[in-house]
Amino acid sequence: MFRSHETVAEGTPNFFGDGYSNWRMFERHLAHAWYHVVLEERLEGRVWTRTMMISDVDMLEEILSQQTSDFVVTEIQVVTPGWMNKAGKWIMEGLSGLLVGYDSTGRRVCLHNIDDEKAYTDAPGQLIDAHSLKGMRVIF
Repeated sequence: MFRSHETVAEGTPNFFGDGYSNWRMFERHLAHAWYHVVLEERLEGRVWTRTMMISDVDMLEEILSQQTSDFVVTEIQVVTPGWMNKAGKWIMEGLSGLLVGYDSTGRRVCLHNIDDEKAYTDAPGQLIDAHSLKGMRVIF
């Protein structure tokens, strides 16, 4: 999850519509993957490009389920911590697929396919075979 503090709020609340605020900074305290999502939304005959920073798989799945001909996700990148991508630093890469299942202990495991070349799991220190997961479902 992202968090911010009122001291970094910028501008007038609701300037871009009811319930919206602008922030100059966000924080993350947990080293887990998050998603950079670009979408196109058609409003009153015009197409607007929007970018969202999504903190978790559940919210990503919700955004994907809301797609219509007027609200289309055009790009998803995943931002992974060094322990997950084995590079020792945070990296943003194109997401080509996302699977969710449960391991033998019942823990939820996410498998991120990166640009059709590699895969990362959020199960630290475990080698996860997609075929060993139960209740597997495709998120993206």
